Amino acid sequence: MALRLQRKLRRWHRWLAIVTAVQLLAWTLSGIFFAFIDIEFVRGADHRQPALQTPIDLSAASWITADATEVLIRNRLPEEVVVGVVGLEETRWYLPNGKVLPALNEIEALQLAGLKTDLNANRAVFITEAEVGSEYRGRALPLWRVFKDKNPSTVAYIDAASGELVAVRNTAWRWWDFLWSLHIMDYDDRDTIGTLLLKLFSIMSLLTAIAGVALFISLPKKWR
Repeated sequence: MALRLQRKLRRWHRWLAIVTAVQLLAWTLSGIFFAFIDIEFVRGADHRQPALQTPIDLSAASWITADATEVLIRNRLPEEVVVGVVGLEETRWYLPNGKVLPALNEIEALQLAGLKTDLNANRAVFITEAEVGSEYRGRALPLWRVFKDKNPSTVAYIDAASGELVAVRNTAWRWWDFLWSLHIMDYDDRDTIGTLLLKLFSIMSLLTAIAGVALFISLPKKWR
């Protein structure tokens, strides 16, 4: 009886291990990468410059409506303060006097890139459409993608309305993003934790471990 049970356990353990081996390797390699690399380096913190500081006068901002859920105050261009009014669906940006804020043009975007990063950017690309799994996913559009011709692998994304530096992307971040997609088994937008694949392989990996422990326990002591 014990020998028959060992054979069944060995067979189940073998097949479960074969099926889950590749994903277990992906989990291990990505986990090692996440553990050893500095997350601030991945986020491009070393390319960010100190925030601009401009005196703020909101004496003319009585136009802000009471239905705003939040009001944001930001420095955009030097000596320029902008006001963001957060509504239920979106954030609208204005000058302190209530005039609608025009989007940054290419020259202004590059100027801000020089003030907020050390990239020495000389190229700017205007982005108006969201792409699944993009480097700027989750950020409000439109954005300016700014970079230096000689180093296009390191880029910054600047909000065209507020002028906020919303993301810096580099090679380390792209490796992180790729390994994260393997880790959570979401290969499209790479943001969904709890996919069906992840749940399935998690259960199978647990069964593999349980089968291995049970197989070890069922062995005679002289073979352990």
